[in-house]
Amino acid sequence: QLKFELWQKALLSCVYGLVDDKGHLQYREIVLIVARKNGKSLLASAMGKYNWYLQGGYGAKVYVIAPKLDQADIVYNTIWHMTTIDPEWIAKKERMEFLRKDKKGAKEDLELARHRQTDLYIPGTNSMVKKIAFSAKKSDGFNPSFCICDEVAAWEGDKGLKQYEVMKSGMGARDEAQILSCSTAGYINEGIYDELLKRSTRVLLGDSKERRLLPFLYMIDDIEKWNDINELQKSNPNLGVSVSVDYLLEEIAVAEGSLSKKAEFITKYCNLKQNSSLAWLSTEVVEKASGEELHLEDFRESYCIGGIDLSQTTDLTSATVVIEKDGELHVFAKFFLPSEKIEEATLRDGLPYMAYIQRGLLVPSGENFVDYQDVYKWFTELIEKYQIYPLQVGYDRYSSQYLINDMEAYGFHCDDVWQGENLYGVIQETEGLLKDGKIHIGDNDL
Repeated sequence: QLKFELWQKALLSCVYGLVDDKGHLQYREIVLIVARKNGKSLLASAMGKYNWYLQGGYGAKVYVIAPKLDQADIVYNTIWHMTTIDPEWIAKKERMEFLRKDKKGAKEDLELARHRQTDLYIPGTNSMVKKIAFSAKKSDGFNPSFCICDEVAAWEGDKGLKQYEVMKSGMGARDEAQILSCSTAGYINEGIYDELLKRSTRVLLGDSKERRLLPFLYMIDDIEKWNDINELQKSNPNLGVSVSVDYLLEEIAVAEGSLSKKAEFITKYCNLKQNSSLAWLSTEVVEKASGEELHLEDFRESYCIGGIDLSQTTDLTSATVVIEKDGELHVFAKFFLPSEKIEEATLRDGLPYMAYIQRGLLVPSGENFVDYQDVYKWFTELIEKYQIYPLQVGYDRYSSQYLINDMEAYGFHCDDVWQGENLYGVIQETEGLLKDGKIHIGDNDL
């Protein structure tokens, strides 16, 4: 028998206790973001079993989804373990075995949950629990009554977004179908985790018209207090129950002596997303540089410094200019990918490159290799359309000489930059400017 803590009772009360004007459950999407070791998978398993046995009704279809089957096993196997230790299930199984020995048959077999090769199944109600790995195309025919999306922070890019949308759209035929996304913070950008976090934040701030999304976000408020056990109670609602104070204090001691361990601790126990466990810059520094979209029109008749990072084969090529205004630096960057390589790059990098194209941050260029004339056109457009004049354009000395010849023929002053230990001081200065909030990249998260 599970003993729920107050925060779990609050969540369950909202999920199953609030109804709309038609008497149906109010919430279709539930988002639970909570720190590691706080029992989210156990709670998700209990909700899945409840839907399978009772709430989902005849023909209930419960799906446990993860990028790989062995990742979905945690919740799936817990549902089955909960079933086998249920006193009612044990009593039915014993009675069935008795009737079989007595050779009188056992119709109760129709009601007894069983573990088949591919799913958990109750014959009497035609209800099942199934674990699935990512395959949005193969998921089109599903009609779920309840979906458990486990550790969505680890769901990469387009794959995760498409899988989530396929399962969500499959719930349309059921009045009370629900999808539960539970996770600890992670490192992957532009995935379903980011999407759900943005939507959840807007709902909690009252800045959304959504009425079917229920967010429970357990995070610390003050990043400066990441090692304060009192602050950590906010991201660890099960502190003192499933996660001990002593354990967190030991993890804090390790994290205080290592930048990478600190980033890991902030991600998994403070529940604040970081850009990488080995990142040069923390997420809060990057967010300080981010903001509203920057417009070239606002910098008309300015001088700038340019930079070009040309791909040697099929990677991203980037063209960048930095404009100083009122003592602060504003960065404009345009990226280029070969049009025939976009799908391959999306799968490889786990980033939604098509979304970046729609936003105007990324340009399909050439077929299998970037057409460097597109870079040339972007720089000339700065001058001809906006009267923004590059004083100098730096480039990797191993890059295409044809582009540099064209740039210099137009009148650009180009400088080949050797990229080695000589840049250490520049990197240190850049880090300081970013931390001081002197560099602005707008909404260009690519």
